[in-house]
Amino acid sequence: MRRVAERLGAGAMSLYRHVADKDELIGAMVEQVTAEYSYPDATGLGWRECMHILARQDWASFLAHPWLLTANATVTPPFGTASLAAMEWALSALEELHLMPDEAARAIMTMNNYVQGSARVALGDRQADAGDDPGRAWQHRLHDLDLGDFPHLSRLIAHRHPAGERDWFTSGLDVILDGVEARQNPHPVQRG
Repeated sequence: MRRVAERLGAGAMSLYRHVADKDELIGAMVEQVTAEYSYPDATGLGWRECMHILARQDWASFLAHPWLLTANATVTPPFGTASLAAMEWALSALEELHLMPDEAARAIMTMNNYVQGSARVALGDRQADAGDDPGRAWQHRLHDLDLGDFPHLSRLIAHRHPAGERDWFTSGLDVILDGVEARQNPHPVQRG
């Protein structure tokens, strides 16, 4: 809180007139960014398109505000109205799959974990652009090693991806969404 106050050119005690503690401050910061990156109207969009939008919006917010990765891991959601609206939007988008509520929540959590992990990888590689495929960087680093004792890894490193291949982030997301789709309940449970 002292460092925040210093950056604002104020006294630490003056911050406490606005927020009770560090967790409340972080919650307010997360809420502000969540509102800035809110999801669009989903009318006319299919569930899969919505999940791609969700992932890209969250990805953009993490790259623009890397501190969110830590904040989301240390402060217990929900944060506020914008965060609750984001979760409602995601759950509504999955409704057409007729998943049980806990399965829909698990699907969203899995996607969130994927997006956050991918953002950590992208932000952690200081020499690469955030859109660069970390697998290609990995191939480059291991290319000159003797991998004779590791035939599967050797084959992976030797495999060249064709130019213009789909981006790594979308490709990984589609693996998750294929799994979510496989859980679809063709016979919706009557809710009452």
